[in-house]
Amino acid sequence: MFFLKLSWQLLLVKALIKMATSSSEAIQLQTNDGVIHTVDIRFALQICPVRNIIMQERQKNLYTDDVIPLPRVDAKNLRFIIKWWTSVQDLEENLPRMGKGKLIQLLTEENANHQFLLQIILAANYLQMENLLLITTNLLAEALNECKCVEEIRKKFLRN
Repeated sequence: MFFLKLSWQLLLVKALIKMATSSSEAIQLQTNDGVIHTVDIRFALQICPVRNIIMQERQKNLYTDDVIPLPRVDAKNLRFIIKWWTSVQDLEENLPRMGKGKLIQLLTEENANHQFLLQIILAANYLQMENLLLITTNLLAEALNECKCVEEIRKKFLRN
């Protein structure tokens, strides 16, 4: 019974993604600081909690224009995640390698520090964006491996 339900959900997700690639539907997401972002449904379907809400609406034939809250993500982090996803959405199989390069480029452009990277990791974890979470945690691990001692880690990652 469980596998039947799971396969039904997978079919629904595939149908939603297929539908999303052929339409320009937009979804509104509200961050914890009250900022509303209008995003492409293809991006929204990458966010597991949002995808679940959309799936439930579609199963019940509800098509609302309600804003979907993201209580653990702020506007700055969501804007960065949207920018990253937009730049890597067509990479597919090259995503781990090319996505990391694009992430480093965007972090450099934002003049971001390691605290910001930690915030992106927390947001990616909450949003259940597996690819972004994998890439950001690998980048963090590389930064930790570069440190020679605990004092270096403290200097690099802790705010003063």
